[in-house]
Order: sequence, then C-alpha cells, then structure tokens
Amino acid sequence: MKFGKGSGCPSSRGKHENFPRARSFSVPPVEAKIGHGPQPPIPQRDRVTFLVRLSEMFGPVVGLMTAFAVIDGFMVLNVISQNHAERTVTVGCGYRDGRWWFHYVHTNELIRPADELTVAAHHIRTRMERTGR
Repeated sequence: MKFGKGSGCPSSRGKHENFPRARSFSVPPVEAKIGHGPQPPIPQRDRVTFLVRLSEMFGPVVGLMTAFAVIDGFMVLNVISQNHAERTVTVGCGYRDGRWWFHYVHTNELIRPADELTVAAHHIRTRMERTGR
C-alpha cells in the first residue's frame, strides 16, 4: 500500500503529529496552590505510586485487603477488613505544603506524609482496630 501525497490519504502523518506545537504535561492536583510565577507541573504518577506502595504494606496483614477506586477523578485506596465491613477506610494521597500526604478521604484528616509508608500503614491499621471496639 502506498501512503502520503497522491495516495488518497490526506496526510502521511498520524493524528498525533498534526499539532506540532501541542505539548503534553501532567496535570497538577487541584490541591496544589498556584503562587506567583511559573509553577512546575506535579505528576499524577506520584499519587498512584504512593497509594500502590501503601497497598503493598497491607499484603502480609491477615484479615485486611485493599482495593483501588476513583473518587472525583482521584485514585484512592480502600483498606477493607474481611470480617468487619464497618472498619473499612478510604485513603487518598494529596499534595500539600510541598509534600504528598496520605489522608482519610471522607474526613480529610491527614494521616502521615506519603514517604512514611510503615508509620502510615500502622496508623491506619490501629484506627481500623479501634473503630471495631
């Protein structure tokens, strides 16, 4: 088959190439405050990475499982007690004050900075145990 000029095909370029000045950036989270001057975009992959790593912390815990969901366009982590559904918590990861933080989605209460995975997992597990008492 012949493509390009004279082949009946409008262009030899793909659709992605039709806009040579278009640039793609990661969208910063809505919670990132825009100040004066240029602000670097905050990649969403960081949010996903922190939530995946937090999920891995619950893998060896007997009686708990995790599931990912999307609320208002943001990925969240559900930590679910297999025997007590009322103990389920939904954890988000938000960018505040120049750092990523885990927080409880429904109360917006901060848990720990996202780079403190072990402490954050312990905090969540402890809160879930207290909820059941």
